[in-house]
Amino acid sequence: SFWPVAFFGLTYKFWLALNIVLALFWLSFSRKRWIYNAFVIAIGVQFITRNIQWNEEAKETADFTLASFNTHVQQVYDGGNTSNQIDNYLADSELDIAILVEWLNKKGKISFKEFPYQQMARLNDKGNRHDYGIKAVSKHKIVNWDIIKFNHTSGNIAAFFDIEINGQVVRVFAVHLQSNSISSSDYHKMMKLDVNDKDYRNYAVKFVSRLRTSFDKRAEQTRLVKEAMADCPYPIIVLGDFNDTPQSYTYEQLRDGRQDAFIERGRGWGATFLKPFSLLRIDYILHDKELKCTEFSSTSEIASDHKLIQAGFTF
Repeated sequence: SFWPVAFFGLTYKFWLALNIVLALFWLSFSRKRWIYNAFVIAIGVQFITRNIQWNEEAKETADFTLASFNTHVQQVYDGGNTSNQIDNYLADSELDIAILVEWLNKKGKISFKEFPYQQMARLNDKGNRHDYGIKAVSKHKIVNWDIIKFNHTSGNIAAFFDIEINGQVVRVFAVHLQSNSISSSDYHKMMKLDVNDKDYRNYAVKFVSRLRTSFDKRAEQTRLVKEAMADCPYPIIVLGDFNDTPQSYTYEQLRDGRQDAFIERGRGWGATFLKPFSLLRIDYILHDKELKCTEFSSTSEIASDHKLIQAGFTF
């Protein structure tokens, strides 16, 4: 309801770094002002642990493992096609379930031998069916699924898949929430312009306007996903590309009452979005407390603008 606050989530790492630098600066001159910066850092400790973790390696065997990966349309529009690499990685990693975001179905396939249960949730934009959307592939039976309909036009999508694992059903909510519509080329173009240039001001206004539209749509999409989660009879896992940071309204709402697999079992720097820099963590695997996370990892082995993230769970 107050969209400007969302900018602080996007720029959190800048404010953290600034306060650390200032605290060290005042300490070097033996000035007590470092206490103010240390106080601000202390208030935000919970946000630090949402971006960096030091967990021990997994020691418990998982009942099932699953992955989330924004495939960047398999790099088809960048002159390539990573479908084979994705297929091979999923098979070699011995994953049970994978959610493939931004999947162009006519340009790739996943082995039915490795994943006999597959379901494509296609984007339905103004009544025109696309062969693009979210694909769920599983070694366990997908007993039910549906698309979560957004009440506004969007190139993004959310769906849920009920998957039966060893006699127990888990509902996996797969989301690709509103993109910020800001490319790395947009960012670099604005950085090259003179701050006093009229073009810079015009470009900056458009930049902020795009972000505001994205914030508003993402908040509405988050509300619709939460409504779909209400009264779910099964343990829930919500995963995918949130297009928002761990300091955001989106993250707080979807994590409400749930655990974050990265915080529980992740190690190192948690950034998942690779452009223009590997700074932002916007891909997540969150789960209900009926499930225990045993492992978490990520990889940039397959070409995309996102890392693939994966986690293991026991009931």
